[in-house]
Amino acid sequence: MSSTSPRVPLFSAAKLRGDFFPWVLAVVTGLDYFDNAIFSFFTSYIAGGINASPDELVWASSAYAVAAVLGILQQQWWVERFGYRRYVAGCMLLYSVGAVAATLCESSIELAFARGFQGYFIGPMMGTCRILIQMSFTPQQRPAATRAFLVLILLSSALAPLIGGQLLAHFDWRALFACTAPAGVLFAILALLALPDTGNRLPEERGVAHFWPYLIFAFAQGALQIVMQQVRFQLFSASPGLILLTVAGIAALGWFAYHQWHHPAPLVRLHALREKVFQVGIVLYMFYYYVSTAFSYLTSRFLESGLGYPVENAGRLVGVTSLISASALFVYLRYAKLLSHKKWIIVPGFAVAAFAAAWMTRMAPDVGQAALIVPMLLRGLLLLFIVLPVANLTFRIFAIEEFTHGYRLKNIVRQLTISFATASVIIVEQHRQALHQARLAEFVNPYNPVFQNSLAALTHGFSAAGRSPSEAHSLAIVEISRTVAQQASFLSSLDGFYFLIGIAICGGIFAAWQKQID
Repeated sequence: MSSTSPRVPLFSAAKLRGDFFPWVLAVVTGLDYFDNAIFSFFTSYIAGGINASPDELVWASSAYAVAAVLGILQQQWWVERFGYRRYVAGCMLLYSVGAVAATLCESSIELAFARGFQGYFIGPMMGTCRILIQMSFTPQQRPAATRAFLVLILLSSALAPLIGGQLLAHFDWRALFACTAPAGVLFAILALLALPDTGNRLPEERGVAHFWPYLIFAFAQGALQIVMQQVRFQLFSASPGLILLTVAGIAALGWFAYHQWHHPAPLVRLHALREKVFQVGIVLYMFYYYVSTAFSYLTSRFLESGLGYPVENAGRLVGVTSLISASALFVYLRYAKLLSHKKWIIVPGFAVAAFAAAWMTRMAPDVGQAALIVPMLLRGLLLLFIVLPVANLTFRIFAIEEFTHGYRLKNIVRQLTISFATASVIIVEQHRQALHQARLAEFVNPYNPVFQNSLAALTHGFSAAGRSPSEAHSLAIVEISRTVAQQASFLSSLDGFYFLIGIAICGGIFAAWQKQID
């Protein structure tokens, strides 16, 4: 007589924690990337919605980054008390609360607080999910889980401009935040059902809170972020307040690093920094996150403000090209293992970034969508060319315990680099736009025959449409002002891409120079 094993029900706990476990980790991480991508791409629309300039909105980006870093530092403390299942589910629910708060904001200050609240809970999720993959799966099972993880990262980043463009076309900026709230609630439920109840420890085995070191680190981050924001308004060398804040922030950061290095049970173990390969990997991560964030912001500004594309068209162009580029992941996963020297992928990756940015600088003000497709496709390949081989080299040297601390440290660097990239590229773009607008305005004067002819032609056109002479003249002036502003935005975006070429070349030279990566 043969015995048959009982069939596992489709929606049983065992089934959910087997088949759906890696996909729950993937969608939680995907929400993190979706949130970052949608905020970066539609910064100018969010700023307009709360009547703030893009540089004022930098405070929201900084608050998000600082809170995310603080959340990453406390991640292990929460996990030891609640376990991974309740920690991830709780973070998703509270992130959704923050999304609702961001939807209801009326000022840049309110949005900064709401984004900070969101950042504390969503910021640690990528590291948490990647650590769970490393801990929970055997080496044979891990590639499939990692593949799901990468697919959702690429898919979410690609869908963000596509979905965001549709939302803005049919609703307003608040929909960008509102759409993530139900997703957070759904993923919290999935986390409760599918994630294992691991990570929590007995009270006597738990780590200490590190209350004062935590506060000192928070002060250091806040001080340095304030300096980074204010340096565009004040001359650093002539501002004692900024100098004092910088010294205090660096000193506090140095003390925190010293304390954590020597503590037997630190918030984050820094000993991974002793490894040369890890040091190089962290720097390459910084270059990638800077280039990727800056490219996303500049592309959005270039399409919408420089070329005058409707937001729906801009989002569709970037989203569709990103989806096409994302399909190259499967080619990478199949054939990258055949290339033993990862440097041969990383260095060309930075060359691709520089080439795509250089291609964007050759665009004319009346360029069509077809001419933008190739640089947009190249932009979407950067994660495959840079991040995946860098990750393979950076973390393969670590056992699970060091992997956990090393990956958390890498995610701290990610959040800070994204914040710095957003702030610095906005500063560069705003400075260049003001310069170009001032230069273009010099040509708008009664002594310039080109201006006089344009004004006369526009006035005649509005008069022919039935406007009174005075109204036609006013509308012509407004149209010329709008054209000047659009041309200034177009030129400032090109300057931003030139700046990006320099960053990408520096990253490529650094990667080529390193002997620690092969």
